Amino acid sequence: MERMKRGLRRCALAALGVTVLAIPSAAAFTAAPAQPPVAAPPPVVPGCEQGCETVFTAGLPGGRRLEGLRFRGGSVLAYWEGAKLLDSKQVLGSDGHPYETVTAGLCGAGRCSVAFEYGVHSAAVASVRLDAEITVDTAVEGIVADVRDLNGDGRPDASVRQSTYEPSFALAPLYWETYVQQDDRLVPTGCTTPVQAFEAAPAAPATGPCPTNV
Repeated sequence: MERMKRGLRRCALAALGVTVLAIPSAAAFTAAPAQPPVAAPPPVVPGCEQGCETVFTAGLPGGRRLEGLRFRGGSVLAYWEGAKLLDSKQVLGSDGHPYETVTAGLCGAGRCSVAFEYGVHSAAVASVRLDAEITVDTAVEGIVADVRDLNGDGRPDASVRQSTYEPSFALAPLYWETYVQQDDRLVPTGCTTPVQAFEAAPAAPATGPCPTNV
């Protein structure tokens, strides 16, 4: 009888051992550490699907910025809020075609002046307003373009160099015509004296008379 009890006890212990071994470790129920979310790549600016060169980046209030981007055969402006693309735009010239090459940009007081080159000997400055989207208010054209704050009011102004076309475009004296931001437009202030030599862009508004033959 005693022998039978010992046999039953061994069977019970063996069964208990199997049961204990069958219970998974508590570590198996521990969840794997959460992986940090992967940030989505910023959207591609239309026109930049094959890549773009950033010509300028101008910071704006509220974490916004305007970028001038150049791609093979054209240029585009991109308006961002952080990684969110608010708007993009190609600026059109007086001939209805986009300006080809953005060269510079300057922003201030919610406005930007953006310089372009196009054609063989042409340049322009566009006055851009930035609200919910990009709005081009005015553009002035010449043969060389420059953007800077000419009158110290914190707003980006413009200068374009022009030709008198006399006796010919190649031989004619050149002069600068300056514009300041006023009432959402680039308003002319006057011109420099025509010269047949290199002349740097003005650092202040020109006030002289402009040639009347152009």
